[in-house]
Amino acid sequence: MAIPIHTEAKARRVLPTAAKPPWGHRVRSWWAAQGAQVPNDVRKERLYRELSVLLQAGVDPRSVLDLLVKAQTDAQLRKVLEALRGHVLRGSTLSEAMAAEPAFTDHERFSVRIGEESGRTTEVFLQLARYYADRVKLKRLVRQAFAYPLFVLAVTMGVVLFMMNVIVPMFAQVFARTGSELPALTRLVLRVAAAFQLLWPYMLASLVTATVIVLRVRKRADVQAVTERVLWRLPVLGPMRRRTLLARVCGSMAFLLQAGTPLDKALELTGRMCGSPRLARAFADIRQRVVRGGSLRDGLAAHAEFDAQLVAMVGVAEEVKQLDRMFERLAEAYTADVQHRTALLGSVLEPATILVIAVLVGTVLVAMYLPMFKLSTAM
Repeated sequence: MAIPIHTEAKARRVLPTAAKPPWGHRVRSWWAAQGAQVPNDVRKERLYRELSVLLQAGVDPRSVLDLLVKAQTDAQLRKVLEALRGHVLRGSTLSEAMAAEPAFTDHERFSVRIGEESGRTTEVFLQLARYYADRVKLKRLVRQAFAYPLFVLAVTMGVVLFMMNVIVPMFAQVFARTGSELPALTRLVLRVAAAFQLLWPYMLASLVTATVIVLRVRKRADVQAVTERVLWRLPVLGPMRRRTLLARVCGSMAFLLQAGTPLDKALELTGRMCGSPRLARAFADIRQRVVRGGSLRDGLAAHAEFDAQLVAMVGVAEEVKQLDRMFERLAEAYTADVQHRTALLGSVLEPATILVIAVLVGTVLVAMYLPMFKLSTAM
């Protein structure tokens, strides 16, 4: 029997449709997806250290992954280990399993493959653990110099904004009832407070919009190039940024060469993972020079990113075939220099932050109490 047209249309209207998840849930899912399956340096250091310890004890790779999956309390690392175990159970080697997962860089995959071919997998995992431990230490040194001053400055800005939005308007009402002429500083502070009361929603919206835009475009190559160009030209932060990157690339070169990586491949992998478009272009050019038969020293000397001391030390090491040890010593030297600079910068930033706090809060307080002092002297 044919179904009436109006009945069929009604049936179509009442079909349930998949409800969209709430906006907040979608945002949380997107944020979680940004770090999914990509462990940070701290997690990678712990992962490689555990792999090194178990392999050194004579446990085969499959059993190692089984043990780590069962004992792992970190959900992110557990997902990565489960994926690796699945590839290994299907017959892949550890390097092939790592190549199939986006959580690992070419630098890690190639190093592990060389370790498997040379029978030094345990040593390679230990070197990877030390490499990421050094990276974590270097990042913490830089963050430590800015964490306290930025926190204090943020709290100070919050206090000043609260005074502008709540305290200053209360004083403004008192001054309006007196009808007396206010000092220039007080009038200026009252104008700033009135402007802030009118503009703060737009300022907040602009800040949120700028933050969203930065998060969306910060990984674009052109944006990274412009940002790096500005950072390298800053008076204090520029040299610190440069030496931090040099410590990173020297550590990477030392690790890759100690693992038995050919020089041209080590240059290629270091350029990929250095985190600097400028240094990446320099390493690409140096690699081409080395492939064509040039020396590493001449390739480094052709780029201003590398200082004369580094070029001279690499030249000596190249002659005596000790590049891995020289890059390791250079990485230690640059790390020590960055540590000294961050400590010095921190010792300067802390009193400078206190001075800024005193100027901001003191200006508001003086502006509010100055009319009262004027009235008391007039009486």
